Amino acid sequence: MSITLFEFPHSHFCEKARWALDYKGIPYQAKALMPGLHIKTVRKYAPDTTVPLLLRHDEVVQGSSEIIDYLDINYPSPLLTPTDKQERQACLEIEQAMDERLGVPIRQIFYSGLLGYPEFVRHCFTYPMSIFGKLFFSLIYPSLRARIYQGYVISEEKVRQGRREFDNAMDALEKQLDQRQYLVGEQFSRADLTVASMLSALVMPTEHPFPWREIPDPDTKAFVAGYQGHPVCDWVRRMYRDHRHSPT
Repeated sequence: MSITLFEFPHSHFCEKARWALDYKGIPYQAKALMPGLHIKTVRKYAPDTTVPLLLRHDEVVQGSSEIIDYLDINYPSPLLTPTDKQERQACLEIEQAMDERLGVPIRQIFYSGLLGYPEFVRHCFTYPMSIFGKLFFSLIYPSLRARIYQGYVISEEKVRQGRREFDNAMDALEKQLDQRQYLVGEQFSRADLTVASMLSALVMPTEHPFPWREIPDPDTKAFVAGYQGHPVCDWVRRMYRDHRHSPT
């Protein structure tokens, strides 16, 4: 059955859905959407405007966690959700917490520093698109930049709060992973996939399908550099090396 995944190519939440599909060896077509204009496309299928959005014939699944739920039901081998009740609960709690404590703040931190670099942002959103798509993005970027700032950055005080939340989450993960290979149980699960995906832009692993570019903003670059030797980032590299299968 044909599967389409609507996405923003650089998005860590979209990477979470892509990784789940690739981990299970499920063929699919990834379609990059133009930010802002994506709303019209997404609302053809779902009430919300967010990506990732998965289409499988007449079935629509929106959201990275919901996509993993759907894939584990319809493509159960290999499972990403533990069958043990306690492990399953722990897994889902970590996933929800780290979507919020890692995924939201790191997006806020990166956009805060990088929105002033149109070429970098254009690459993030449009690298698989045609030259016409890239040119169109450049035309709409001034208004788009303001909308992204209002939606995700909000204010410098919010960025500082996000940075504190992110740092605290990384400290908590370091303690949880002490002497452990995986976050829950003895096998790779959606908890590991979630945390590694949320940190993919920080670590920029070579197994990630997005072609990273050097970060142009000095403050953002310093933030990234400050975490490169962190034990959790080393663990992310290992998760990508051991479990990020090639796209199907």
